[in-house]
Amino acid sequence: MASILIHNIRRLITPLAANKNDSGHPLHEIEHAAVWIEGGVIKEIGNSRDLMKRVPNTIERRDAQESLMLPGFVDCHTHPVFVGNRAGEFFMRNRGANYLDIAAAGGGIHASAKKIEDASIEQIVRESLPRFESSLSFGVTTIECKSGYGLTWKGEEKLLVALREIEKIVPQKMSKTFLIHVVPKEWNAKREEFSSLVTEEMIPEVAERALASCVDVFCEDGAFTVNESRRFLTAAKAEGMTVTIHANQFGHSGGALLAAELGARSADHLEYLNDEEIRSLVDAGVAGVALPACVFFMGSIPYPPMRKMLDSGMRLAIATDLNPGTAMTESIPFCMTAASIYGRLSIAELIWAVTFDAARVLGYEQQVGSLEAGKSADFSLWDVPNIESIAYLLGSSKPRQVWIGGESVLENDDILERY
Repeated sequence: MASILIHNIRRLITPLAANKNDSGHPLHEIEHAAVWIEGGVIKEIGNSRDLMKRVPNTIERRDAQESLMLPGFVDCHTHPVFVGNRAGEFFMRNRGANYLDIAAAGGGIHASAKKIEDASIEQIVRESLPRFESSLSFGVTTIECKSGYGLTWKGEEKLLVALREIEKIVPQKMSKTFLIHVVPKEWNAKREEFSSLVTEEMIPEVAERALASCVDVFCEDGAFTVNESRRFLTAAKAEGMTVTIHANQFGHSGGALLAAELGARSADHLEYLNDEEIRSLVDAGVAGVALPACVFFMGSIPYPPMRKMLDSGMRLAIATDLNPGTAMTESIPFCMTAASIYGRLSIAELIWAVTFDAARVLGYEQQVGSLEAGKSADFSLWDVPNIESIAYLLGSSKPRQVWIGGESVLENDDILERY
């Protein structure tokens, strides 16, 4: 990787690792900044005029054209590999249909599973790639990717292998998660046998082949019980994998308390969360991941109590929950808008939630999540007057350039400067 100096940055804005325990979520800002990159890693950040003088003339220079620079966004909860879409369900739900109505009409998770069963790995890769490209266009440089729509091992293996192939193609850094979603229809009468299959065969296979580094479970009525979820995640931890939980999306399912009990890396969704559950998560050091696009998309569940979560000392990340059924978006900026409106979050809290704290959820905070010497040169350049505009310009915020590892991976030449 070549050396390069990015100069003429109007303002560089970033969390700092040194402030990671600061509840005030301070942002470090440098006016008229420059970034010196060596081998894909940030060597030095400083004043543009000063670095222009000190950096050897042999090093390539790139003019940021007075853009704002932010760390690359980290989308720490997505379901990006699937086939087809479920657009019809969106309109059914808006007309009052519930989960059972949608399932009876041939929709829902099992419909996605059937499409995976019928698809080749090549088709899964082909249909999923545009979602990664779209995510990148919104400034996402690190992305967590879950399986979960295969349900059976045959389907889940397809998805995990497809993710491995996609990882070779896309520039984003990827964290892969094996999601135990719901019981396949053919196993409904043999639930205990399916649980044994998951713990004794599926999870060890995923771990042995390094198909994923984390295991997730949907702990909810209609999916898996607390005891079943505990069994799965305990097996995953025994294999040396990290664990996370889809928790408390439709009620007080016990998932949040289980996340605290097991010391999960995060508890995700948390639309229903009381003071006891918040305190347990805080005491256990478990981060909360809010998914406001899902709440917006469904229109029938409350937003997580994001303000209370932060004020209680919980680390909070915000992610898209990109999935075909309940959050069909790759836009982190839209999620920031929704979190600001319905969570009463400040712009500094939003930036932390989609950069450094999201990186911490994935265990990547030593590599990404902030712009600091020694970290990967993953950043985006924005033609907006201030960082507040990213959430303010509803649905239209995109960076002009995205860089990963010191290389330009996306240039939106048609982005207009906004005021």
